[in-house]
Amino acid sequence: MASIQSPAFRRLSRGLHALTLLCALAGVCFSVARWLLLGRGEPGGLAQMLLPAQALQVGIGAPVQIDVTWRLLGLAIECLPTAAMLFTVWCLHRICSAFLRGEVFGPAVVRGFRGVGWGFIAMCVASLVHGAAVTALLSWLASGQRGGQVALSVGSFEMSVLIVGLMMLLLAHVMAEGQRLQEESHAFV
Repeated sequence: MASIQSPAFRRLSRGLHALTLLCALAGVCFSVARWLLLGRGEPGGLAQMLLPAQALQVGIGAPVQIDVTWRLLGLAIECLPTAAMLFTVWCLHRICSAFLRGEVFGPAVVRGFRGVGWGFIAMCVASLVHGAAVTALLSWLASGQRGGQVALSVGSFEMSVLIVGLMMLLLAHVMAEGQRLQEESHAFV
């Protein structure tokens, strides 16, 4: 218990807590900025940098104009990975808050690690769906709404997130066992 209350552990928990909130805020800002800035009349430059990697890989350029309806649809598609990321960050927040309260093997920590695992798996799936849907929408808009293409890309990000998600689910089982052993230990004392 003393190591949980150590200043180094508390600093690390606070730092992770702040970093996850900062990452969530940055992700939301980027998602909104993408659909506010795409289709503003400039075909290259900033608009090209805002395209998802799948669109760049298949050579899709940024549309010159995008109607409000299609911007809103793009923003809705963008919400898929953002929602998965926000859920994961929320679970990490719960874990850090429990650690700062001195709970290591409590039910909040077990639920938190389980949520982080499922959140990372959801981020993997959402990344695949997002890339394909945004690429399809942008290629359809760039073609003047006369056709388009779908690009599905599985890269190191998706594989890494999937592996980390599975590791977090495994860690949740370990934490649940730790909780059970801790409860057994307290019952004998």
